[in-house]
Parts: sequence; structure tokens; C-alpha cells
Amino acid sequence: MSPKLPGAVLADAVLSQGTVPLPAAKAIKSIKARNDQVVAQFRRDVAQRRQIAREQAAMMAPIIRLIRQDERAVAAIEKNQRRIAAQRRPKITFPKVHQRIEPHVRAGSILTVAGPPYTWEWGEHSDADQTTWGTTVAYKRAPDARFNATFNAGNGGSAWASAGVGRYFVPVGTGNSTWMRIGLYAPCEYHWQASSTLEVAHTRGFIAIYVTSWSPNGSDERVEVDRIMDPWLWSHGTSWYQNHSDGGSAHYPSDTYFLASAARRYAIWAWCHTSGDASTGYIAHSYAHGSISVALPFMVFEQWT
Repeated sequence: MSPKLPGAVLADAVLSQGTVPLPAAKAIKSIKARNDQVVAQFRRDVAQRRQIAREQAAMMAPIIRLIRQDERAVAAIEKNQRRIAAQRRPKITFPKVHQRIEPHVRAGSILTVAGPPYTWEWGEHSDADQTTWGTTVAYKRAPDARFNATFNAGNGGSAWASAGVGRYFVPVGTGNSTWMRIGLYAPCEYHWQASSTLEVAHTRGFIAIYVTSWSPNGSDERVEVDRIMDPWLWSHGTSWYQNHSDGGSAHYPSDTYFLASAARRYAIWAWCHTSGDASTGYIAHSYAHGSISVALPFMVFEQWT
């Protein structure tokens, strides 16, 4: 058998390290803990808004009584409810990509390109009823690794969803530290809507990168990168008789840097979150929706030694 060239040996070393994962439970626990913080803040925000809404309800009560006495006003509200209902639950789609990547390493700075299958997939969402729910999709497999988070607040209350795909990684070499860049080719599509009839509605969504590391024996966990894209994809609210919606496409940035070490083991997550709240009622009501779909054809890890 002919000997391998140095570049091929290096590539084999990187790929073998990249396929010896941390236990899935440990890696998923780390992203779940970060998501729990996001959800806890969302719930605090919703609780504060509910308190304000209770105070405002007493002020709005005379107006609601007047509206109930006007048949044309009630008919207009019912027509508006039907129109909004027809716009709910848009079909979930993912960006179409044609790149198919084989893992490889290039000379110069050490550039590792990793495609699916990735190491972990994860998704969580709030409880559901018929019209208020969260749902997720997460596929780490080739050829179309992807993830989606969608919520719908159609019967009052609040809802949220989060999802992501993660990869195990160990830097090349024996040095104690190396600067590392994470670049994700991860096109995404998003859509949101907030509609109000004398009640408020809120919707928001973001994409993020989250990196945690451990010592070789799986202890000493620490957060290396916690980057929620700024600005968020959207953060919007409506009141009175407003009805707003929007959607579009976006990309993760390819310029996330941190100081890494070959003596540690890394979980690198691409993830997204969306959440919102609305109010139920016959005369006064609101509606909120949000959805993010991300395709992840490949990840790039660049390191300087």
C-alpha cells in the first residue's frame, strides 16, 4: 500500500476526531440549558404583558359593550376573524440548495469543511392545543440536513419552539490554544404575522450559534460562544386593529471567532428560536405566528496554529 501524503494523513486525523462524539445526552443538555434561559425570559415578558392587559381590560370594557350593540361592527369583526383564520398555518418550506460537500482539509490555515451527517439533532417546543402550539423539525442526516421552529398563537396564550443541529469537533494539533473561526453555510427562510382587534399580539424569532466545550473526560463544561444574531430576524407587536406580516431569507454570518484548544472537546450548534403570544375573545382578540426554516449544507472550521 502506498504511503499517504501529509495532507491526507491530516484529513484522516480531523475526520476521525470529528466522528468520536461526546455522549448525545451531554451535548443536548448544554443547548437545552441555553434554550431554557431564552424561554424563561420569554415567559417573564409574557407575564408582565398579561398584568398590563388585565389593567387595560377594565378601561376597554365600555368600548366593548358599545361594539356588541352594533350589528355592523360585530359583522365586520367576524369577517376579519375569518380572513385572519384563512392566513394561518403557512406551509413550512426550506431553502433549496445544490451544494453537496465531502469533508476535507485544505493547506494554509487549517480549514475543515464538514457536511452532513452531523452529530446531533435537537428540538423542543411548548405544549399544544388545537390552535396554540409549537412544533419543530431537526434532521442531521445527509443530503439535506435542516431544522425548523414554528409557533402559532391562535386561541390566546403563548407558544414557542426551538431547534438545531450540532457537530462534535476537536482542533488539530497539540497546542494549548488556537484561534478558530466558525463559518456556516446555512440559508434560512422565515415568516411571521401579528394581527390585533383591540388586543395586543407579539412575535419574534432569531438564529444563533452556540458552542460549549469539555475536558477529554467529559467534565469541566464551559460556554465558548453564545451568539444570537443581532438584529434578530424579527421582533414585532401589534395593537388596536393592526395586521402586520413579513418574511424573507437570511444567512448565518461566517465570522464567529473564539480561542480553542486541542485539549478540549467541542459541541458546535446552529439553532433557531421563535415565540409569541396573543389573546382570545369574541370582540377583542389577537393572533400571532412565526416560523424559521434553516438548511445546513456544510460547516467550515478554520484554525490557526
